[in-house]
Amino acid sequence: MIVFPAAVLLGWIPVSLYFFYRYPIRIAILLVFVGGWALLPNANYIPSSDPFPYWFLGVGIPTNYFLTKATITGFCGLLGLLVFDRQSAGKITLTFWDIPMIMWCIVPILSTIANPIPLVDGIRGTIYQILAWGVPYLLGRIYFSDTNSLRLAAEAFVIAGLLYIPICLVEIKTGPQFYSHVYGYLPYQWIGAKRYIGYRPIGFLEGGNQLGIWMGTAALVAVWLWAKRIVNRILGIPIAWVALSLFLTTLLCQSGGSILLLLGLLPFVFASHKAFPRIIAVVLIAGILAFAGLRLANVISIRALVNHNAAAHFAAGFLKKIGRGSFGWRLWQDELHVNIALRKPLLGYGEWDWWQRGNLRPWGLWLLAFGMYGAFGLLALEAFQLAPVIRVVWFSLTRSDIEYLNLRHALAAAILMTAIDNLLNSSMILPLLLIIGGMSTWESAGKQVQVDIESPSHGTPYIERTI
Repeated sequence: MIVFPAAVLLGWIPVSLYFFYRYPIRIAILLVFVGGWALLPNANYIPSSDPFPYWFLGVGIPTNYFLTKATITGFCGLLGLLVFDRQSAGKITLTFWDIPMIMWCIVPILSTIANPIPLVDGIRGTIYQILAWGVPYLLGRIYFSDTNSLRLAAEAFVIAGLLYIPICLVEIKTGPQFYSHVYGYLPYQWIGAKRYIGYRPIGFLEGGNQLGIWMGTAALVAVWLWAKRIVNRILGIPIAWVALSLFLTTLLCQSGGSILLLLGLLPFVFASHKAFPRIIAVVLIAGILAFAGLRLANVISIRALVNHNAAAHFAAGFLKKIGRGSFGWRLWQDELHVNIALRKPLLGYGEWDWWQRGNLRPWGLWLLAFGMYGAFGLLALEAFQLAPVIRVVWFSLTRSDIEYLNLRHALAAAILMTAIDNLLNSSMILPLLLIIGGMSTWESAGKQVQVDIESPSHGTPYIERTI
Protein backbone atom coordinates (compact mmCIF):
# COMPACT_ATOMS: atom_id res chain seq x y z
CA MET A 1 0.00 0.00 0.00
CA ILE A 2 1.36 3.39 -1.02
CA VAL A 3 0.82 6.27 1.39
CA PHE A 4 0.87 9.93 0.41
CA PRO A 5 4.33 11.42 1.07
CA ALA A 6 2.91 14.84 1.97
CA ALA A 7 0.64 13.30 4.62
CA VAL A 8 3.56 11.39 6.14
CA LEU A 9 5.76 14.48 6.21
CA LEU A 10 3.08 16.59 7.89
CA GLY A 11 2.27 13.72 10.24
CA TRP A 12 5.84 13.90 11.51
CA ILE A 13 4.93 17.13 13.34
CA PRO A 14 2.68 15.53 16.02
CA VAL A 15 5.01 12.53 16.23
CA SER A 16 7.92 14.88 16.90
CA LEU A 17 6.00 16.79 19.55
CA TYR A 18 5.34 13.49 21.28
CA PHE A 19 9.07 12.71 21.20
CA PHE A 20 9.86 16.05 22.84
CA TYR A 21 7.14 15.49 25.44
CA ARG A 22 8.10 11.90 26.20
CA TYR A 23 11.91 11.83 26.08
CA PRO A 24 14.86 14.00 27.21
CA ILE A 25 15.36 16.73 24.67
CA ARG A 26 18.60 15.37 23.21
CA ILE A 27 16.99 11.97 22.62
CA ALA A 28 13.98 13.68 21.06
CA ILE A 29 16.18 15.72 18.71
CA LEU A 30 18.02 12.61 17.55
CA LEU A 31 14.74 10.77 16.98
CA VAL A 32 13.35 13.69 14.98
CA PHE A 33 16.40 14.20 12.75
CA VAL A 34 18.17 10.85 12.48
CA GLY A 35 14.95 8.84 12.69
CA GLY A 36 13.19 11.21 10.32
CA TRP A 37 15.97 11.05 7.77
CA ALA A 38 15.96 7.25 7.92
CA LEU A 39 12.21 6.77 7.49
CA LEU A 40 10.49 9.81 5.97
CA PRO A 41 9.86 10.26 2.24
CA ASN A 42 12.26 12.66 0.58
CA ALA A 43 9.56 14.85 -0.96
CA ASN A 44 6.15 14.68 -2.57
CA TYR A 45 7.66 13.96 -5.98
CA ILE A 46 5.71 14.45 -9.19
CA PRO A 47 6.34 11.17 -11.04
CA SER A 48 8.16 11.23 -14.37
CA SER A 49 8.31 8.58 -17.06
CA ASP A 50 11.76 9.76 -18.12
CA PRO A 51 14.29 6.95 -17.52
CA PHE A 52 16.86 9.53 -16.40
CA PRO A 53 15.12 12.41 -14.55
CA TYR A 54 18.31 14.38 -14.05
CA TRP A 55 16.51 17.54 -12.87
CA PHE A 56 15.74 16.05 -9.43
CA LEU A 57 18.29 17.36 -6.92
CA GLY A 58 19.01 16.40 -3.33
CA VAL A 59 16.57 17.79 -0.79
CA GLY A 60 19.33 19.81 0.83
CA ILE A 61 19.02 22.32 -2.01
CA PRO A 62 15.91 24.54 -2.25
CA THR A 63 14.21 23.58 -5.51
CA ASN A 64 10.55 23.62 -6.55
CA TYR A 65 9.82 21.22 -3.65
CA PHE A 66 9.52 23.06 -0.35
CA LEU A 67 7.92 20.32 1.77
CA THR A 68 10.75 17.79 2.12
CA LYS A 69 12.26 15.68 4.87
CA ALA A 70 14.89 18.39 5.23
CA THR A 71 12.42 21.20 5.97
CA ILE A 72 9.96 19.14 8.01
CA THR A 73 12.61 17.78 10.37
CA GLY A 74 14.02 21.28 10.76
CA PHE A 75 10.58 22.72 11.46
CA CYS A 76 9.85 19.98 14.01
CA GLY A 77 13.18 20.55 15.74
CA LEU A 78 12.58 24.30 15.94
CA LEU A 79 9.03 23.77 17.20
CA GLY A 80 10.22 21.37 19.88
CA LEU A 81 12.87 23.85 21.03
CA LEU A 82 10.40 26.72 21.29
CA VAL A 83 7.71 24.68 23.05
CA PHE A 84 9.79 22.61 25.46
CA ASP A 85 13.08 24.43 26.09
CA ARG A 86 12.78 28.01 24.92
CA GLN A 87 15.14 29.35 27.59
CA SER A 88 18.10 27.44 26.10
CA ALA A 89 17.70 29.25 22.79
CA GLY A 90 18.18 32.57 24.55
CA LYS A 91 21.46 31.47 26.13
CA ILE A 92 23.33 30.79 22.90
CA THR A 93 26.14 33.20 22.00
CA LEU A 94 27.19 33.48 18.37
CA THR A 95 30.91 33.23 17.64
CA PHE A 96 33.29 33.64 14.73
CA TRP A 97 32.80 29.95 13.89
CA ASP A 98 29.08 30.51 13.22
CA ILE A 99 29.64 33.05 10.44
CA PRO A 100 29.77 30.46 7.61
CA MET A 101 26.37 29.01 8.55
CA ILE A 102 24.87 32.49 8.83
CA MET A 103 26.27 33.29 5.38
CA TRP A 104 24.83 30.07 3.97
CA CYS A 105 21.37 30.85 5.33
CA ILE A 106 21.19 34.44 4.05
CA VAL A 107 22.90 33.99 0.68
CA PRO A 108 19.62 33.15 -1.19
CA ILE A 109 18.31 36.67 -0.48
CA LEU A 110 21.63 38.28 -1.42
CA SER A 111 21.75 36.29 -4.65
CA THR A 112 18.18 37.27 -5.47
CA ILE A 113 18.98 40.96 -4.96
CA ALA A 114 21.96 40.62 -7.30
CA ASN A 115 19.82 39.08 -10.06
CA PRO A 116 16.63 40.14 -11.86
CA ILE A 117 14.40 37.61 -10.12
CA PRO A 118 11.57 38.15 -7.61
CA LEU A 119 12.65 38.81 -4.03
CA VAL A 120 10.09 36.25 -2.83
CA ASP A 121 12.28 33.53 -4.38
CA GLY A 122 15.20 34.60 -2.21
CA ILE A 123 13.02 34.75 0.91
CA ARG A 124 11.71 31.27 0.15
CA GLY A 125 15.25 29.98 -0.35
CA THR A 126 16.45 31.53 2.90
CA ILE A 127 13.56 30.02 4.86
CA TYR A 128 14.30 26.66 3.28
CA GLN A 129 17.98 26.76 4.20
CA ILE A 130 17.27 27.99 7.72
CA LEU A 131 14.97 25.02 8.29
CA ALA A 132 17.07 22.43 6.46
CA TRP A 133 20.54 23.59 7.53
CA GLY A 134 20.34 26.31 10.15
CA VAL A 135 18.02 24.61 12.64
CA PRO A 136 19.96 21.31 13.03
CA TYR A 137 23.19 23.31 13.23
CA LEU A 138 21.66 25.53 15.94
CA LEU A 139 20.40 22.53 17.90
CA GLY A 140 23.85 21.00 17.66
CA ARG A 141 25.33 24.21 19.05
CA ILE A 142 22.90 24.17 21.96
CA TYR A 143 22.74 20.49 22.88
CA PHE A 144 25.66 18.54 21.36
CA SER A 145 28.77 20.55 22.15
CA ASP A 146 30.37 18.46 24.91
CA THR A 147 31.80 14.97 24.70
CA ASN A 148 28.95 13.03 26.30
CA SER A 149 26.32 14.67 24.10
CA LEU A 150 28.43 14.05 21.00
CA ARG A 151 28.86 10.44 22.13
CA LEU A 152 25.08 10.15 22.38
CA ALA A 153 24.75 11.48 18.82
CA ALA A 154 27.45 9.07 17.63
CA GLU A 155 25.60 6.13 19.13
CA ALA A 156 22.38 7.32 17.47
CA PHE A 157 24.02 7.12 14.04
CA VAL A 158 25.30 3.63 14.85
CA ILE A 159 21.80 2.49 15.90
CA ALA A 160 20.32 4.00 12.73
CA GLY A 161 22.85 2.12 10.62
CA LEU A 162 22.26 -1.08 12.56
CA LEU A 163 18.50 -0.88 12.01
CA TYR A 164 19.15 -0.32 8.29
CA ILE A 165 21.06 -3.58 7.88
CA PRO A 166 17.91 -5.71 7.22
CA ILE A 167 16.70 -3.16 4.66
CA CYS A 168 20.08 -3.27 2.94
CA LEU A 169 20.24 -7.06 2.85
CA VAL A 170 16.74 -7.39 1.42
CA GLU A 171 17.36 -4.79 -1.27
CA ILE A 172 20.73 -6.27 -2.19
CA LYS A 173 18.74 -9.37 -3.10
CA THR A 174 15.57 -7.86 -4.58
CA GLY A 175 16.64 -4.39 -5.69
CA PRO A 176 15.80 -0.95 -4.22
CA GLN A 177 12.04 -1.32 -3.79
CA PHE A 178 11.11 -0.38 -0.21
CA TYR A 179 10.67 3.29 -1.04
CA SER A 180 8.46 2.70 -4.08
CA HIS A 181 6.29 0.18 -2.22
CA VAL A 182 5.66 2.61 0.65
CA TYR A 183 5.84 6.10 -0.84
CA GLY A 184 5.66 5.63 -4.60
CA TYR A 185 7.89 7.36 -7.11
CA LEU A 186 11.62 7.72 -6.39
CA PRO A 187 13.97 9.36 -8.93
CA TYR A 188 17.08 7.36 -9.83
CA GLN A 189 15.61 4.23 -8.24
CA TRP A 190 17.12 1.80 -10.73
CA ILE A 191 19.89 3.95 -12.20
CA GLY A 192 23.17 2.27 -11.28
CA ALA A 193 21.33 -0.23 -9.10
CA LYS A 194 22.73 -3.40 -10.66
CA ARG A 195 26.02 -4.37 -9.01
CA TYR A 196 28.46 -7.27 -8.90
CA ILE A 197 26.44 -8.95 -6.15
CA GLY A 198 22.75 -8.28 -6.62
CA TYR A 199 21.78 -4.62 -6.32
CA ARG A 200 22.84 -1.45 -4.56
CA PRO A 201 20.22 -0.63 -1.88
CA ILE A 202 18.58 2.73 -1.21
CA GLY A 203 16.11 2.16 1.61
CA PHE A 204 14.22 5.37 2.31
CA LEU A 205 17.12 7.66 1.48
CA GLU A 206 17.70 9.71 -1.65
CA GLY A 207 19.94 7.32 -3.55
CA GLY A 208 22.43 4.50 -3.36
CA ASN A 209 25.38 6.84 -2.90
CA GLN A 210 23.74 8.49 0.11
CA LEU A 211 22.95 5.10 1.63
CA GLY A 212 26.59 4.13 1.21
CA ILE A 213 27.68 7.24 3.13
CA TRP A 214 24.97 6.57 5.75
CA MET A 215 26.24 3.04 6.37
CA GLY A 216 29.88 4.08 6.08
CA THR A 217 29.39 6.77 8.73
CA ALA A 218 27.71 4.29 11.07
CA ALA A 219 30.49 1.76 10.48
CA LEU A 220 33.23 4.33 11.11
CA VAL A 221 31.72 5.42 14.43
CA ALA A 222 30.97 1.82 15.47
CA VAL A 223 34.58 0.83 14.86
CA TRP A 224 35.62 3.73 17.10
CA LEU A 225 33.23 2.62 19.87
CA TRP A 226 34.72 -0.87 19.66
CA ALA A 227 38.36 0.20 19.36
CA LYS A 228 38.16 2.57 22.34
CA ARG A 229 36.05 0.15 24.42
CA ILE A 230 33.43 2.82 25.10
CA VAL A 231 30.45 0.46 25.24
CA ASN A 232 30.02 -3.28 25.35
CA ARG A 233 26.70 -3.53 23.52
CA ILE A 234 24.37 -1.61 21.24
CA LEU A 235 20.73 -2.74 21.36
CA GLY A 236 21.95 -5.79 23.26
CA ILE A 237 24.40 -6.80 20.51
CA PRO A 238 28.12 -6.96 21.33
CA ILE A 239 29.82 -3.87 19.94
CA ALA A 240 32.39 -5.97 18.07
CA TRP A 241 29.58 -7.67 16.15
CA VAL A 242 27.89 -4.31 15.54
CA ALA A 243 31.07 -2.81 14.09
CA LEU A 244 31.79 -5.89 11.96
CA SER A 245 28.20 -6.08 10.68
CA LEU A 246 28.14 -2.42 9.69
CA PHE A 247 31.54 -2.67 8.03
CA LEU A 248 30.56 -5.74 5.99
CA THR A 249 27.17 -4.26 5.08
CA THR A 250 28.89 -1.11 3.82
CA LEU A 251 31.00 -3.33 1.56
CA LEU A 252 27.92 -5.24 0.39
CA CYS A 253 26.14 -1.99 -0.50
CA GLN A 254 28.81 -1.72 -3.22
CA SER A 255 28.95 2.05 -3.32
CA GLY A 256 32.54 2.53 -4.39
CA GLY A 257 32.97 6.04 -3.02
CA SER A 258 31.74 5.22 0.47
CA ILE A 259 33.94 2.11 0.66
CA LEU A 260 37.07 4.03 -0.32
CA LEU A 261 36.25 6.84 2.10
CA LEU A 262 35.59 4.41 4.96
CA LEU A 263 38.90 2.63 4.42
CA GLY A 264 40.78 5.88 3.97
CA LEU A 265 39.38 7.52 7.10
CA LEU A 266 39.80 4.61 9.52
CA PRO A 267 43.21 6.00 10.64
CA PHE A 268 41.26 8.71 12.47
CA VAL A 269 39.91 5.95 14.68
CA PHE A 270 43.05 3.92 15.28
CA ALA A 271 45.78 6.56 15.23
CA SER A 272 46.94 7.52 18.71
CA HIS A 273 49.59 10.07 17.83
CA LYS A 274 48.23 13.59 17.77
CA ALA A 275 50.01 14.58 14.58
CA PHE A 276 48.73 11.68 12.47
CA PRO A 277 45.04 12.70 12.26
CA ARG A 278 46.19 16.30 11.82
CA ILE A 279 48.29 15.37 8.78
CA ILE A 280 45.46 13.32 7.26
CA ALA A 281 42.94 16.10 7.85
CA VAL A 282 45.19 18.76 6.34
CA VAL A 283 45.83 16.62 3.25
CA LEU A 284 42.13 15.86 2.76
CA ILE A 285 41.00 19.45 3.32
CA ALA A 286 43.68 20.69 0.93
CA GLY A 287 42.50 18.08 -1.56
CA ILE A 288 38.87 19.22 -1.29
CA LEU A 289 39.82 22.87 -1.81
CA ALA A 290 42.25 22.02 -4.62
CA PHE A 291 39.60 19.93 -6.36
CA ALA A 292 37.10 22.79 -6.33
CA GLY A 293 39.74 25.34 -7.31
CA LEU A 294 41.12 23.33 -10.22
CA ARG A 295 37.64 22.48 -11.45
CA LEU A 296 36.58 26.14 -11.39
CA ALA A 297 39.77 27.13 -13.18
CA ASN A 298 39.19 24.31 -15.71
CA VAL A 299 42.94 23.75 -15.64
CA ILE A 300 42.56 20.11 -16.57
CA SER A 301 40.06 18.91 -19.16
CA ILE A 302 38.86 15.41 -18.36
CA ARG A 303 37.97 14.67 -21.97
CA ALA A 304 41.29 16.00 -23.30
CA LEU A 305 43.18 14.06 -20.65
CA VAL A 306 41.40 10.82 -21.56
CA ASN A 307 41.96 11.40 -25.28
CA HIS A 308 45.66 12.31 -25.08
CA ASN A 309 47.03 10.57 -21.99
CA ALA A 310 47.56 6.83 -22.20
CA ALA A 311 47.20 6.23 -18.46
CA ALA A 312 44.01 8.30 -18.23
CA HIS A 313 42.62 6.57 -21.33
CA PHE A 314 43.33 3.16 -19.81
CA ALA A 315 41.78 4.15 -16.46
CA ALA A 316 38.63 5.47 -18.16
CA GLY A 317 38.32 2.31 -20.23
CA PHE A 318 38.85 0.10 -17.19
CA LEU A 319 36.20 1.93 -15.14
CA LYS A 320 33.75 1.69 -18.02
CA LYS A 321 34.49 -2.00 -18.49
CA ILE A 322 33.75 -2.83 -14.86
CA GLY A 323 30.60 -0.70 -14.88
CA ARG A 324 31.99 2.21 -12.84
CA GLY A 325 32.10 4.83 -15.58
CA SER A 326 29.85 7.19 -13.62
CA PHE A 327 32.88 8.70 -11.87
CA GLY A 328 34.34 10.13 -15.06
CA TRP A 329 30.87 11.04 -16.33
CA ARG A 330 30.20 13.17 -13.22
CA LEU A 331 33.51 14.97 -13.61
CA TRP A 332 32.71 15.59 -17.28
CA GLN A 333 29.29 17.05 -16.44
CA ASP A 334 30.89 19.41 -13.95
CA GLU A 335 33.40 20.46 -16.59
CA LEU A 336 30.60 21.27 -19.03
CA HIS A 337 28.90 23.61 -16.54
CA VAL A 338 31.83 25.41 -14.92
CA ASN A 339 31.95 28.17 -17.53
CA ILE A 340 28.20 28.75 -17.16
CA ALA A 341 28.57 29.10 -13.38
CA LEU A 342 31.55 31.47 -13.77
CA ARG A 343 29.41 34.00 -15.62
CA LYS A 344 28.01 34.96 -12.19
CA PRO A 345 31.05 34.38 -9.97
CA LEU A 346 30.18 36.35 -6.81
CA LEU A 347 26.54 35.59 -5.95
CA GLY A 348 25.51 33.16 -8.67
CA TYR A 349 22.25 33.04 -10.57
CA GLY A 350 19.94 32.79 -7.55
CA GLU A 351 18.13 29.92 -9.30
CA TRP A 352 18.34 26.22 -8.45
CA ASP A 353 18.03 25.26 -12.14
CA TRP A 354 20.73 27.62 -13.42
CA TRP A 355 22.29 24.65 -15.21
CA GLN A 356 19.44 24.64 -17.77
CA ARG A 357 21.61 27.06 -19.73
CA GLY A 358 23.69 23.99 -20.60
CA ASN A 359 23.14 20.29 -21.20
CA LEU A 360 21.94 18.08 -18.32
CA ARG A 361 23.40 19.36 -15.02
CA PRO A 362 26.43 19.19 -12.74
CA TRP A 363 26.35 16.50 -10.08
CA GLY A 364 28.42 17.75 -7.16
CA LEU A 365 26.81 19.78 -4.40
CA TRP A 366 29.75 22.21 -4.45
CA LEU A 367 29.21 23.24 -8.09
CA LEU A 368 25.43 23.34 -7.76
CA ALA A 369 25.93 25.71 -4.81
CA PHE A 370 28.44 27.81 -6.74
CA GLY A 371 26.06 28.20 -9.66
CA MET A 372 23.20 29.14 -7.35
CA TYR A 373 25.04 31.42 -4.92
CA GLY A 374 28.48 32.11 -6.38
CA ALA A 375 31.73 32.24 -4.42
CA PHE A 376 29.89 33.67 -1.41
CA GLY A 377 27.73 30.56 -1.10
CA LEU A 378 30.47 28.07 -1.95
CA LEU A 379 32.86 29.49 0.64
CA ALA A 380 30.10 29.35 3.26
CA LEU A 381 29.22 25.75 2.39
CA GLU A 382 32.79 24.51 2.56
CA ALA A 383 33.72 26.61 5.59
CA PHE A 384 31.03 25.36 7.96
CA GLN A 385 31.80 21.75 6.99
CA LEU A 386 35.57 22.01 7.30
CA ALA A 387 35.94 24.47 10.18
CA PRO A 388 34.93 21.93 12.87
CA VAL A 389 37.46 19.46 11.45
CA ILE A 390 40.23 22.05 11.53
CA ARG A 391 39.23 23.03 15.02
CA VAL A 392 39.36 19.45 16.29
CA VAL A 393 42.67 18.39 14.79
CA TRP A 394 44.55 21.68 15.00
CA PHE A 395 43.49 23.33 18.24
CA SER A 396 43.62 21.85 21.70
CA LEU A 397 40.88 19.46 22.75
CA THR A 398 37.85 20.87 24.44
CA ARG A 399 37.51 21.07 28.17
CA SER A 400 34.95 18.26 28.28
CA ASP A 401 36.99 15.88 26.13
CA ILE A 402 39.19 12.99 27.22
CA GLU A 403 42.23 12.87 24.97
CA TYR A 404 42.72 9.13 24.67
CA LEU A 405 39.15 8.55 23.51
CA ASN A 406 39.56 10.69 20.34
CA LEU A 407 35.79 10.94 19.88
CA ARG A 408 36.06 14.20 18.00
CA HIS A 409 38.63 12.73 15.62
CA ALA A 410 36.18 9.97 14.68
CA LEU A 411 33.37 12.50 14.16
CA ALA A 412 35.72 14.75 12.19
CA ALA A 413 36.34 11.77 9.91
CA ALA A 414 32.56 11.35 9.48
CA ILE A 415 32.27 15.01 8.50
CA LEU A 416 35.15 14.66 6.03
CA MET A 417 33.44 11.62 4.51
CA THR A 418 30.40 13.74 3.69
CA ALA A 419 32.43 16.77 2.58
CA ILE A 420 34.39 14.66 0.10
CA ASP A 421 31.23 12.93 -1.14
CA ASN A 422 29.74 16.37 -1.84
CA LEU A 423 32.35 16.86 -4.54
CA LEU A 424 30.57 14.28 -6.69
CA ASN A 425 27.03 14.02 -5.26
CA SER A 426 24.33 16.51 -4.30
CA SER A 427 22.60 14.57 -1.51
CA MET A 428 24.02 15.41 1.91
CA ILE A 429 22.92 13.66 5.12
CA LEU A 430 21.69 16.77 6.91
CA PRO A 431 21.37 15.24 10.44
CA LEU A 432 25.17 15.40 10.50
CA LEU A 433 24.68 19.14 11.04
CA LEU A 434 23.85 18.29 14.66
CA ILE A 435 27.44 17.10 15.00
CA ILE A 436 28.88 19.93 12.89
CA GLY A 437 27.09 22.47 15.07
CA GLY A 438 28.16 20.74 18.26
CA MET A 439 31.79 20.66 17.19
CA SER A 440 31.72 24.36 16.34
CA THR A 441 31.65 25.41 20.00
CA TRP A 442 32.95 24.46 23.43
CA GLU A 443 29.96 25.39 25.52
CA SER A 444 26.50 23.84 25.89
CA ALA A 445 23.54 26.16 26.29
CA GLY A 446 21.10 23.31 26.88
CA LYS A 447 19.73 22.37 30.24
CA GLN A 448 21.33 19.47 32.03
CA VAL A 449 20.29 15.91 31.36
CA GLN A 450 21.83 12.58 32.26
CA VAL A 451 23.26 10.19 29.71
CA ASP A 452 23.69 6.51 30.52
CA ILE A 453 26.85 4.99 29.13
CA GLU A 454 27.44 1.25 29.40
CA SER A 455 30.49 0.43 31.45
CA PRO A 456 33.16 -1.31 29.36
CA SER A 457 34.39 -3.22 32.38
CA HIS A 458 31.15 -4.46 33.92
CA GLY A 459 28.66 -4.30 31.05
CA THR A 460 26.17 -2.44 33.27
CA PRO A 461 24.81 1.05 32.79
CA TYR A 462 26.29 3.88 34.76
CA ILE A 463 25.98 7.64 34.71
CA GLU A 464 29.21 8.99 33.31
CA ARG A 465 28.44 12.65 33.86
CA THR A 466 25.72 15.26 33.68
CA ILE A 467 25.43 17.28 30.48
